[in-house]
Amino acid sequence: MHIALVRRHCSLKKAGAERYCVNLFRGLQKLGHQVTVIGEGIDEELRSEVEFLQVPVNKWTWQTRTQAFAKNCGTLIRKHSFDIVHGLSRVEGLDTFRLTDPMQTHWVKVWYRHPVSQWLQQHNPRHRAIFELEKQLYGPAGVRRVIVQSKLDARLLTEYFGVDESRIRRIVNGVDTRVFNPGVREQRLVVRNEVLSRFRSHATGNLRFKTAAAAYERFQSDDSPLLVFASMDFRRKGLDSLLTSLSLLKNRDVKLLVLGAGDIAGYQRIARSLGVEQRVLFAGRQSSIERYYAAGDLFVLPTVYEPFPNVNLEAMACGTPVITTASAGGADIIEFGRNGYVIQNAWAVQALTEQIDYHFQLPTATRQAMSDACWEIASKLRVEENARQVAQVLEEVLREKQSA
Repeated sequence: MHIALVRRHCSLKKAGAERYCVNLFRGLQKLGHQVTVIGEGIDEELRSEVEFLQVPVNKWTWQTRTQAFAKNCGTLIRKHSFDIVHGLSRVEGLDTFRLTDPMQTHWVKVWYRHPVSQWLQQHNPRHRAIFELEKQLYGPAGVRRVIVQSKLDARLLTEYFGVDESRIRRIVNGVDTRVFNPGVREQRLVVRNEVLSRFRSHATGNLRFKTAAAAYERFQSDDSPLLVFASMDFRRKGLDSLLTSLSLLKNRDVKLLVLGAGDIAGYQRIARSLGVEQRVLFAGRQSSIERYYAAGDLFVLPTVYEPFPNVNLEAMACGTPVITTASAGGADIIEFGRNGYVIQNAWAVQALTEQIDYHFQLPTATRQAMSDACWEIASKLRVEENARQVAQVLEEVLREKQSA
């Protein structure tokens, strides 16, 4: 098949959805399919791997940029003869669509919790532009198949848009086990020492400690429990709740490593106001993130809502148990107490606090068994298998188109 794959950005340097685009086009190519990526941008080093068609956009406002990208993609698609057009972004002209970004119709409901705020946001031009795209995609004249990553989004599609189950296919995300695997834990002590040394430097500069020696003593243990959080959107992924939880823990030795880009200065102020600034290290974006997953004892992502956080699966593949929310699609693969924990939502701070304290009270052997169970689950969810299942759906739709 000649498959057009649509995503605004195709990149190994950005967030999970952009990396997924790369993994998918590579997986489809390995299966023998011709792939063209359509989008606004692609990593320069990827241009030699795949045909890329750039879509011009109006960048004046977020609303016009979204609408222009959707419309211009449709125009470009109609100029070519692809067998199948598969979307990872909400645009016109698609045959199939993978629900990659949060469903905006649901997102507004869960993020803006006050009824007045919800009403106002329902009329926000930025949101309305996406509402209309979602109606087009999921309506009777929309895409032939919607691929979801979780039971949660399958239910939401039916609840909000009346999408029949026959149009929905559930394909759980895949992880690149060549990068994310228990082997990276061989560097665990080295990376932990590196991280903890940065905590020590951080602590010795804090005047709350009477002496540098006292600060060093506080942070010198390699056994210090370490939480890891990674995101390009701190607020939406629940960092506020995690910092609050950190301040409430009975175990005051627990530290938090924050990876990714966001309002670091703002969240440092929040940590300071909660009295946990000495226990939080903002490390920014890291290229070899797998090393930090493996260095942690627990990966925590109390996200408000999203289809499937890739970071949860990546951390599990590195042998690190996960705490996430029931509103994260990835909760499907979490077995309570076996490979992680699930709390009700991003605002369940008390439950989050209790689960973290509970985890670090477990015997070492039990926590090692959880680490092993993480890999057992993640190793079955490889990017190659994900691409194979996606290809099956695309072939199914192509046969349907040809017989119409």
